Formats: sequence, C-alpha cells, structure tokens
Amino acid sequence: MKTLQIIMMVMLLTTLGFSQEFEDSPFGFHPASVYHPGYANNGLSDAQNIGVRWHRPPIYAFWFIVQPDTGDTTLDFSMYDQIYGAVPTGMNILANIAPQGHIDEGFCEPDSYLPIDSAKYVRFVKATVERYDGDGIVDMPGLINPIKYWQVGNEPLATIPSGFAQLQKITYQAIKDACPESKVLIGGTLQPMVPSGFMVEFDEYCDWFSIFYEPILTELNGNYVDIFDLHWYGNATGDYRYIGAVFDSLKTILLEYNFGEIPIWITEMGSYSGDPIGSDFPYQSERQQAGDYLKRFVFPLSVGIKKVFPAFGLMEGFIDDDGYFDHTGLIYDGDGSNDLGLGVKKLAYFSYKLMTDKLEGSNWDSVQTLIDGTDNIYAYKFTKKETGEPVYVAWWDWFDEPTYVEGDTMMVTLKVRDVDSVRITQAVPDAESGIELDDNNYPTFFPTQTEPVINGMITFALTNDPVFIEEISPTVSVVERTVLSIPDDFQLIQNYPNPFNPGTTIEYQLPVSSHITLNIFNVLGQEVRTLVDENKSAGNHLAVWNGKDSFGKEAVGGIYFLQMRTKDFVQTKKLLLLN
Repeated sequence: MKTLQIIMMVMLLTTLGFSQEFEDSPFGFHPASVYHPGYANNGLSDAQNIGVRWHRPPIYAFWFIVQPDTGDTTLDFSMYDQIYGAVPTGMNILANIAPQGHIDEGFCEPDSYLPIDSAKYVRFVKATVERYDGDGIVDMPGLINPIKYWQVGNEPLATIPSGFAQLQKITYQAIKDACPESKVLIGGTLQPMVPSGFMVEFDEYCDWFSIFYEPILTELNGNYVDIFDLHWYGNATGDYRYIGAVFDSLKTILLEYNFGEIPIWITEMGSYSGDPIGSDFPYQSERQQAGDYLKRFVFPLSVGIKKVFPAFGLMEGFIDDDGYFDHTGLIYDGDGSNDLGLGVKKLAYFSYKLMTDKLEGSNWDSVQTLIDGTDNIYAYKFTKKETGEPVYVAWWDWFDEPTYVEGDTMMVTLKVRDVDSVRITQAVPDAESGIELDDNNYPTFFPTQTEPVINGMITFALTNDPVFIEEISPTVSVVERTVLSIPDDFQLIQNYPNPFNPGTTIEYQLPVSSHITLNIFNVLGQEVRTLVDENKSAGNHLAVWNGKDSFGKEAVGGIYFLQMRTKDFVQTKKLLLLN
C-alpha cells in the first residue's frame, strides 16, 4: 500500500512540470525509476531532475503475468497500470513485451521463444498495446503518458536456439494492428562476456553476432523491425570507442539483410565506479565513471546512434552481488563495497544533469566531429535547433598516453565562430571545491573559465575531465541568433552561471529600440562596471561580465547587483561572484 501511495504521489507531482514530449531526445535510463526501502525520493523525481527523457521500465510486460491462466480470458493489468501510470508526460516510455523472460514460465514451447498458443498471445499483445496507446479506446483509466515504443523480448540467447524471428513477426504485427503508429524494437543484442574483460574485442563481437543474430535477420528479411537495439558496457579506459566500429559493421549487416537505414539505439550501456567483485573489473573512481558516461553519450551520437540508456538503474544494487551491475548506478544504495550511504549522489549524477542542461534541444542529426583521436583528443560540436548556437564537447584520453604523469595536461586548439570569448565548463564536479555536492548548490561545483577567441580559434588545456565550451560573445552571437521574434516586454534575465567565477553571461530583452544602460553595483551602491550604455535594437541581447571593474582589476568575491535601465524601465538582479 505504501509503495502505491508513493507512486500516485509521484504521478501527481511530476505531471505538473512537463508538457513537451522530448521524443527526439537521446537521454534515457534503464530503468529511470528508483524504489528502495528508506529512500526519500522513490519514483521518477531524480530522473526528472537530471533531465532523463526516456524510461525503460525494469519489469517487462509479460503474458504469464497478465494472464497467468490461459484457460481464463481475464487479463490483469493492475501491476502495469501502476508502473506505466507513474511515468509523467515529458518522459517517454520504451516498454518490453514478450510471453516470458529467459526463465521458463511454461508460456513458450520447449527450447523456443514461440508462445504455446499464438492466438492467445496475440490477443494479450493487442490488449496491452491498446490499453496504453492513448487513442481513447479501452485505455487505462487516467492514462496520461501513452506508450508508442515497444521492444520484443530482450537479448535473444543462443541457449534458446529457435523461434525468436517468428516471435518478432507475430508480436510486431499484433502491435501494429493495435496501434499502427507505434515503433517496434527487436530484442537488444547481447554483449558476451569474455575472459579478457567485460569489453569484447570488435572481431569477437562480430563473430558472435554473425553466428547467432544474422540468422534472425535473414528470416526477417528487412521486415518486422523499426529500430535495432545494441547493448554496450565496459570500463572507463576507452571501451566507449569500440562502438564506432561496431556501429559501422551493424549498418553494413542491416543493409545486407534489407533493413535499409534503420535507426540504431543503445538501450543498455554501463560504466561503473568502485571495485566490483571479479578480477576483470579494476577499481574506478567516481570521477572516471562521470567522465566515461559523458563519452558514452557523445561518441555514439557522433557516429549516428539515436538513443543511449545507461543501465541498470539510477540507484546501485541491481543484483545485490557487489558485481559490475551493482556499481553502474548514479546514487548509492547503502550496501556493498565502496558505498558512501543510501541516497548519496555520485559525481556522475550531477554530470548527467549538466550534460542534459547543456545539450538538450540540439539537432541530433548534425553532431560534428572536430577532432577524432589525434593526440588522444576528441572534440565535437552540437548545434541548438532553436537558436543555431553551438555547444562544444572535448576530452583527452590521458590513459592512452604512455608517458602520462598525474597532473599532466594537453593543449588543444579548436576552431569556433568569430566571437569574443568562450566559457569552458568542466563536465565533472570538483569534489575538492568545498561546495557541498547537492541539488541546491548545482551547478556551482563545476569549475569554469573564460578564454578569449582569437581569429576564430581558442587554445586551452585539457585535464583528465571532459569539458563543455559555449560562446559568450555579447555581439556576434546575438546577430547570429535564429530566434527572431521580438519580445513583448522589457526583461532582464538572471545571469548564468550564478554564482560564477570569473565570467557570467547576461541576457536582456527589448520590445522596441531603446537606449539602455547595464551597470554592476556593489552592496554599498557604488558603481563597479558599466557593461552597456548605448542604443540597442528591439530583440534579445547578451552581455558578459568578466568579473573585473572599470579599471580592469578583478572584483572581490561577494554579492553584486546588476541593473538594467531604459527611459521607462528599471530592473535589478542579484549576482554572486565567487573568490
């Protein structure tokens, strides 16, 4: 009863804050929900907080659960009404559906994926899809978030040698009959375990795929699949890069078997912290995990992967054996080795949030690779769909440097637009900053720096952590903005970041051409700096304060006031400059 109350409360609270579908967003989690005794934020509130837009629930829609007695036509959806009903709008659902899992529940033929009664199974599939498709026909009571994406089973096993292609066919057709606009994924490819480690070499992976998975594709012959699913785990010392070669190989294979340019997702991906049981999994720090997760999103998106779902779960403790999958979460569960206590959030939790804050809304089909491994440096350019403004991501794979010594850096030069300066934000929190790592202090614990742009180029030092790079020019970036609508009112928007050190960006809006002054004052009311004192056209404008006074001296840390003034308008915002 208590669990149900928590679910209903989360449904109520989270429904209020989301209105967009974010269907094109690549940011998922398997699962995004958290349910742990004693944890205060059970449900999907943590997932919402860090910008997760896709939830793959941990309990699949199984025939043996909904209709445990095939001689009784009753279908019991009560469990799934709770699971799917707790997901707020704005967070898409990828639901798995099958007769049973890999454990024999008696609902499939012996040593086969085929259901014991195909007609009854098809009835179950159609009823399930119809209940959650949101078309108003026998929908779940109170349905707020329709399901449009279904996956058939998960990770077909070579130990069950027959029937998966046929299961895919009959399930696909039943889903489409119930909801023609639904998209159907085939069960994800299993990444096999090998003695050398969890990461499998490319050739070994392709050999396994050819032996087992290609016969399924041969039988399907380009039909009954809308999206292909790949699973990819490993460690934080470069395993993410193998996905490039695997993706290219899979695209070739899929074309060979008449699937055309079918989208490829990764609905299971993992990176761990701590020291999992097993000699193949060496100790990795929270810092390594946080940086690796960013790479495991950015790199796949750059090669053409459409979605990425870390697994298993936002919170640790998937199997409770202190192994690999018990260390991939972003929140400690209070059990096992290297655990800092139930509810403590790892560095990767906040890095995931920063990633979604920086990159959400990008044009995912136009991610540009700027540097692809030269000197072990990687750099990518994302472009926001609404504004056309770029966000750059860069990192240095220091672990591949044979002469690397702790503290080494690598200088890198990037071509950007011809703007005045850029803000560089470290993608991993500074755990030694003295700022408590919690949601109230986010994002102040991410170190930032401002670098000048000279002839459209920036040069800076990369450390062990990836970085985000954003333009903060008060001139050129405004001219190039593609949001051309004129605002209705004068408005001074809160600077970002705030608190800050050393620079911060200020946006203001003018409904008509006006003479504007933008001034910085200290707590004594003394003017510290004039940022703008001129006529400006109607529209959206940016200014930058670099933390210096009118004489070019660095201002002391503390509270300042930013005042925007026109002939008939005055507005003030509070700023906090950190030492």
